[in-house]
Amino acid sequence: MSRSRLLGATAWFCLTSGTAAAQVSVPLPRTQPAPAPQTTVPLPSPSPTPPQQSGSVPLPGGAKPDIDALPMVGQTGTAGLPIGKHGRPDINPYDRDMDLTVPLLFKQRSLGDMPIRLTFDDRLLVERKPFETLIAGLLNEEARAQLLAASPGKDRIESDDLKPLGISFEYDPSSLAVVVLTIDPSRRSLQQLFAPPTPGDETIDLQPADFSAFLNINAFYAHAWRGGNNGPPSVALNTALRYGGVVLEADGQFGTQGFAGDSYRFDRNYARFVYDEPTAYRRWYLGDLTPEVRGQQGFVQMGGVGVSRQRQRFDPYRSSVLQGNRQLVLQRDASVRILRNGVLYRELRLDAGSYDFSSLPLLAGSNDVQIEVRDNSGAIQSINYSQYLDPIDLVPGDFEYAAYIGPTSNNFGRSPVYNGPVAFSGFFRKAFVDAPAIGIGVQASARVQTLTGQTQFVLGGGSRLLLDGGVSNSRDVGKGFSGGVGFDQLIDRGGLVDSASIRADYLSRHYAYLSSPLADNSSSFSVNGQYTRQISQRFSALISASYLKSRNRNDSYRIGASGNYYFDRRFSVRAGVEYSKFDSAIGRGRGLGFNIALVYQPNFRDRFEARHESSTDNSSLSYLHASSNQIGSIGYGAVATRDDRTVAGQGFVDYIANRFDATVTHASYGPNIGRIGEVNVSSVRVGTSIAFADGVVGVGRRVNDSFALLYPHKNLKGHSVVAGQSLVSNDYMSKSGTFGAAVNGYLNSYVNQPIQYDVENPPLGYDTGPGVARVNPRYHSGYTLRVGTDAFVSAAGVLTFPDGSPVSLAGGRVIAKDGKDKEPLPFFTNSVGRFAIQNLRPAVDYRVELGAGPTAFEFKVPADTTGLVDLKTIKLKPAN
Repeated sequence: MSRSRLLGATAWFCLTSGTAAAQVSVPLPRTQPAPAPQTTVPLPSPSPTPPQQSGSVPLPGGAKPDIDALPMVGQTGTAGLPIGKHGRPDINPYDRDMDLTVPLLFKQRSLGDMPIRLTFDDRLLVERKPFETLIAGLLNEEARAQLLAASPGKDRIESDDLKPLGISFEYDPSSLAVVVLTIDPSRRSLQQLFAPPTPGDETIDLQPADFSAFLNINAFYAHAWRGGNNGPPSVALNTALRYGGVVLEADGQFGTQGFAGDSYRFDRNYARFVYDEPTAYRRWYLGDLTPEVRGQQGFVQMGGVGVSRQRQRFDPYRSSVLQGNRQLVLQRDASVRILRNGVLYRELRLDAGSYDFSSLPLLAGSNDVQIEVRDNSGAIQSINYSQYLDPIDLVPGDFEYAAYIGPTSNNFGRSPVYNGPVAFSGFFRKAFVDAPAIGIGVQASARVQTLTGQTQFVLGGGSRLLLDGGVSNSRDVGKGFSGGVGFDQLIDRGGLVDSASIRADYLSRHYAYLSSPLADNSSSFSVNGQYTRQISQRFSALISASYLKSRNRNDSYRIGASGNYYFDRRFSVRAGVEYSKFDSAIGRGRGLGFNIALVYQPNFRDRFEARHESSTDNSSLSYLHASSNQIGSIGYGAVATRDDRTVAGQGFVDYIANRFDATVTHASYGPNIGRIGEVNVSSVRVGTSIAFADGVVGVGRRVNDSFALLYPHKNLKGHSVVAGQSLVSNDYMSKSGTFGAAVNGYLNSYVNQPIQYDVENPPLGYDTGPGVARVNPRYHSGYTLRVGTDAFVSAAGVLTFPDGSPVSLAGGRVIAKDGKDKEPLPFFTNSVGRFAIQNLRPAVDYRVELGAGPTAFEFKVPADTTGLVDLKTIKLKPAN
């Protein structure tokens, strides 16, 4: 049920009490109900004088605003109110005391809610303990001690009691709030400007389950329509089990892909225990390791123990590793998209293996490069880097490190077998406050040892100098050396930013890594430079040049200029010229060439692009319609490419269901357009997951990190719970039902985030709660959220005096006579005597005590109620 279903009485109650509005449907009459039937209860004598007009509060000039209207916070103070007969501003127009719960405000900031009393003679009394708690954060230590000592013995205090401390407050009828007017500056607490929120400032509603687990299952099948060499489907499995603070995570697949030959078998990618120390930003590993590397270090699979300390948590599923020497390691067949500065450069379909990106032609200087990898398991990884090696981008004073030790494996593409030498891989990087940052890396085994270093100097005028290098010693090929220097400059021209950079790297023939002890590097020296000029908000230009000296073949070089122009937010064009000579796995080119690309993006989900590059004789035409990720949504796209060797066309459709997602793809290849259908491959992928947490089970789509299982209370039997904002237009990600709880598998570790939920057609008056719960998940943690409660009943009615006039703006409390409620429930009437009470339990007797006197009445919630109890009109009876 969405919040739009709240009606007047409940909304007024929640707003004036300063509490969060729950999702409740309470149909209350707009006019006063008929007097019969009535409940009569004793009323103390003398009876108060009722107001002359129900629903009005006297204000200057005779204005009578509707109290039921939404208060406008910010119109503070009582200076405009008339002086009443007691010589004070007329904050209480009724000749009786009123108890309310209202927010405490300071400079438009709500500090929280507290109970107050407006006396018959227009005095404001605030409950002392809640007031002291709420205002404590604004006072220094000395002022807090003075506040506790002020007016001893009083449970309620007035503004005059705190004037010696330089603190004053008053009641504002226009916002129904108490406003702190002044605090002596000498008594204010020290306030940190621009300070980020601390974990203690975040509200957390749920704690992770003691035991949780999930299993992601992705089945993939590809069928080649000619050749007859089709194998069985491959099945990728990814799982994590968490007990207490320890996580066991594993990943593997059944199939014939990689280097497993034609035999159908299971291969393990990794299986390891992980333990986090969040407050220290530290993570421990035991099992299959995926070492983090920096600078001129190389990646190698290891088994053993490891530890890393980083503020920014890394992706534990990363099966695609980008090494320091720009090599991409794929453990599964995958589609790879290369983007530069947010613009698609090339899309490739690659088999499992290792790929060298060091000679990517358009990479130069400090251009941002993003590599998106989508493998057959459905997992998507995004790897970002710049052409220069990793800068030390830590916050001043911060540091990071990692250390891994264990035997190595060279059994690439299959389950790791640790028959290699024992090795160590680690790094330490530190950013100082008033000195250049440094980074040191060590990798060593009995066969290969490397030592690397990094530093950077931040210069004046928005420039920076980067230095890094390494030395290696291999028992097989001897000593090696690598070095690099980079310089980049930012130029701010009043909102238009230019940038320039240049980078030079040298790699000796025998500079070795743990993964390549027999190093024979084919490239020796490279230089890359570029200058970007932002001519206007719509038009930018780029000049770039690169040179690569090879030991085994001809040198490569490239120089070019290009421009990018946005006609509007939907249509843009890129064009450029270049002179090049290169030959690499990415492409070939020689001589003068040009390139042009037209992009049309009418919205964030649709994108058309047409591109041609004459130097590589490559053309492509693509269209993408992204799925909205809502239930029943569909994404689709197609791409056609042509180069001097092949012509290819590929189309795909994605479908998002409640318990699974699926992709169907068809591709056709050929040596030219006339023979494009010579090779046809169709594939289908279906992915689902099973999640478990503290006895609750749900089937849903892939769980990326942490998850929540949402299920209905037993008194909501027959009503589904959805994980998401609303049932309207299928705006949700999962729905409970036959296959268990609704699954929200999109929670990120160590991020304060909401879990939104809704209920399908709840009973009339059923209180489903606020519709959101905030969590801060641990790594691979699971949550259970039961939607609904035993206290789901809402009651509504009208309270009147014996003469039938409404009891206006009365406050009190509701007490369960069975004594099982921890705290009494609040009670309020509005200006015409209407009231709504939430969070009541069936078959329970309740007593309502009005706050300003001994007046009370009782009512019973029927045992068979489905959510709403209509108390009709309750008439107070004079006391004997």
